[in-house]
Amino acid sequence: MDPQLLHRAASAYYLDNLRQAEIAERLGISRPTVSKLLTEARRIGMVRFEVLDVAGPDLSDLERRLRERLGVRGVRIAPGDQAHRDLRGIGDLLAQELRSLDLHRGDVLLISSGKTTYAVSRLPGMPELRGVVVAPTVGGQQEHDPAFQTNETVRSLAESTGAEPHYVFAPALPSPSLWRSLQADPSFMEITGLWSRAEVLVTGIGAPYARRDLLTSVVPRDDAALRSAVGDVCLHFYDVDGEPVAYEGSDRLVRLPRETLQRIPTTIALAVGREKVPSIRAGAKAELFTTLITDVPTAEAILEAE
Repeated sequence: MDPQLLHRAASAYYLDNLRQAEIAERLGISRPTVSKLLTEARRIGMVRFEVLDVAGPDLSDLERRLRERLGVRGVRIAPGDQAHRDLRGIGDLLAQELRSLDLHRGDVLLISSGKTTYAVSRLPGMPELRGVVVAPTVGGQQEHDPAFQTNETVRSLAESTGAEPHYVFAPALPSPSLWRSLQADPSFMEITGLWSRAEVLVTGIGAPYARRDLLTSVVPRDDAALRSAVGDVCLHFYDVDGEPVAYEGSDRLVRLPRETLQRIPTTIALAVGREKVPSIRAGAKAELFTTLITDVPTAEAILEAE
């Protein structure tokens, strides 16, 4: 389309407040053509809209107070309620954090399964990570929900960043015989080797077990031992004091070992929702993450909690 005609139509409509019928008469074109011109002007960015947030808290001050409360190295807070914004603000902050790490070819980035990490891995705007190795932290080949199919999250992040994907071909909870076989399987040993030299981990934080709507199929829904669990990171469940919570079969879960997780230089946890306040607090106490990315309502709820 003629860019001059596009500009004249857009200026008349958005700056001069003329109706489409008036613009059509002025430009000597039909009204449907005016509508098409306005649509094209928006599509190519000639016309841009911005929806500003209402005045909110000082994010820098909120980040400082939450960092001090949790005792973690870093806190980033997205404006508004990110659960109602498709986590776009969380994704933007994660992209900024990954850029600041200046990862190089051959560095290892791990990512966990879960609704939050799966959603964020599919958002636009992630930095280029060409040559960086991205790998899963848990098994999950048997899951029906793609959010718990860890290889799918790895694939999404690799496609959006150009990173080199590595996959784990195992269920999250193998049978005893399969578990023994995995210990000598070359592809599985390759993944465990990546775990041990990871530079960064991106993970979600699971909500308290008793109030959780979504859960990977390998975790028993009515296990008495898990009733005290207020959250989990990479399938490591913990109580309100951050102490590990074990249950039948947890000794053979395909997951990044807790001690390996705690040694990773940078662990970025993504979590939103007031129901995750105890999960975040206990996870910080257990030193399961170094950096928290959350939103304003969640941050304020943590600070208000006793």
